[in-house]
Amino acid sequence: MNLKSKYTDEERAIARSLRPIDDTLFRTMAKDNIPFVEHIVRVTLNRDDISILKINTQDDIHLFEKAHSVILYCLAVDKEGTYYDIEVQASKKGDEVKRARYISSMIDSRYALGKGISSYNEIKTQIVIFLMEEDIFDRGKQLYKFKRTEEESKLPLDDGSFIIYVNAKNKGREELDNLMQSLVSSNYLEMNDNVIRGCTMYYKTTVEGEDHVCDAVQQYAAKSYDNGKTEGISIAVKALLNLVGKGIITIDAAILDSGLNKEEFYSIAETLGYKL
Repeated sequence: MNLKSKYTDEERAIARSLRPIDDTLFRTMAKDNIPFVEHIVRVTLNRDDISILKINTQDDIHLFEKAHSVILYCLAVDKEGTYYDIEVQASKKGDEVKRARYISSMIDSRYALGKGISSYNEIKTQIVIFLMEEDIFDRGKQLYKFKRTEEESKLPLDDGSFIIYVNAKNKGREELDNLMQSLVSSNYLEMNDNVIRGCTMYYKTTVEGEDHVCDAVQQYAAKSYDNGKTEGISIAVKALLNLVGKGIITIDAAILDSGLNKEEFYSIAETLGYKL
């Protein structure tokens, strides 16, 4: 007996249209997938000696009642106790520098001084990695690595805190080129990174994989919509509009499938740069 799928053809089309750099698909791919996360960290840092022990893709840090919460895309810990937070950003936004500072501080607040730590020197290294489609600094580099230094002499303040930005716009090291090219690609057949391609194929070509992505899109959109945000459903709206542009569905079907009313849908579409 054939059981009817709980996801529509349109929802599956949305799942297939997502790229690894889109946050919903990235979280889905990274969940419980240590080899995937370890590969990204190793390639980004150009090190093959990093061994990831555990990962968390649903870490919602909300320490104070009036403080803005942070949902980390992927927090990993290696055998040395170093923390790696991996964030993805498909669009060029103006708040990524301050966002990195806030994320770094929240990770320190939750994890740096755990029970049993008797000295500040025991605080482990923390590395925040932004994988981005665009070069937000416009300096023509593929990778930007930041740590605190003294302003005049450039004396490094070795506090174990680093922020790294990698973009797909500029070329650099070949292995990192392949990683970033694969993260921003919508066609797994064209991906140059074997690990990213293999993982993407599972979520693009199997019913079980598509179900995971569809479920993640629905949960993320519902949670964000309940919180009164448009950011959480912007991915789904963008994917639906792409389907409209290809003639696969009508605009009315897109609005219906989004769960929004017409005014809400058009408003989000406008923020994404679409003119309907």
